[in-house]
Amino acid sequence: MYKLPDGQLDIYTLIHPLEDMLDPENRWVVRAKAMPWEELERELHSKLYSSRGAPAKPLRMMLGAMMIGDHLKCSDAETVRLIQESPYMQYFVGLHEFTKERLFAPLSLSLFRKRITPSIEREIRAIVRNADVQEIGD
Repeated sequence: MYKLPDGQLDIYTLIHPLEDMLDPENRWVVRAKAMPWEELERELHSKLYSSRGAPAKPLRMMLGAMMIGDHLKCSDAETVRLIQESPYMQYFVGLHEFTKERLFAPLSLSLFRKRITPSIEREIRAIVRNADVQEIGD
């Protein structure tokens, strides 16, 4: 089951403790700010999530993790570990505070990736391209 964000003002919109600690020039911070997260959420939630079952992880978290793993060319297990260790990557996937906890199991990322059909992948690329988001530099 997936619940869309309700549009209610979030306290972290006003106070973003993690963002205040990060280098604004970092590639993950720059990309996170440029990404059309709300549009991706609006267009893809019904295609990627069921209305039944246990609550799902946020689309930004899962899609962002998938993007990190694809960019770094690492396994799902390594992607989860990197996100757990990096406040920059946690910011990219939508966290407002750093946590040492693992956000999700590698299997969750693998299962999410399987839901990305070629047509959904094309849609994601089109939305990102239309937002003029640059590739992540090394």
